[in-house]
Amino acid sequence: MATAVNGNETALLQGGSPPPVATSCVSVLKAGGENFEEIVCTLLLFIMVGSVCISVLYRYVLNAPLPWPEELARFALVWLTCFGAAAATKHKAHMAVDFAVSFFPSRTQRHVALWVGGIQIVFLIVYVVLGVQYVERMAVAISPGLSVNMAFVYLSLPLGGALMVVHLLRQFVARLRGCDRPGRS
Repeated sequence: MATAVNGNETALLQGGSPPPVATSCVSVLKAGGENFEEIVCTLLLFIMVGSVCISVLYRYVLNAPLPWPEELARFALVWLTCFGAAAATKHKAHMAVDFAVSFFPSRTQRHVALWVGGIQIVFLIVYVVLGVQYVERMAVAISPGLSVNMAFVYLSLPLGGALMVVHLLRQFVARLRGCDRPGRS
């Protein structure tokens, strides 16, 4: 029989709770999954700011411009835009014209919200399919500054679109069940 360190293994074998370290690791992973888009956007923003600072430093202070920081900032902006759109979709933060819908009865508002959600999902599925086709076409192009395959850069389009579809599907199902009101959360 194995010896328990602080009784944690014995507590687990007897149906007790996991040790606090394991619980905190799981909660961190869960929070990271729930905030995936926000974490990616934060990292991309840091990459953008850092590469622009490096570019300014080398160009104006050291008078030796580098070819890659500007390109890295541009590519990070493309990814930031797509993942930011997915985060906005998750939080229902996209601009919407819902003024006229507010005059309808609540049942009609729900039906309108379902129709609009369905149209958005269909549009984004087409967007994802066309984005994948574009990525396939761009697989032959290489960026001049970073020597990165341009398919990687444009992969953000279908990935961001797919994340938006996932969030819209969750919202759509919640509306179907009557758990979510139309409009912003």
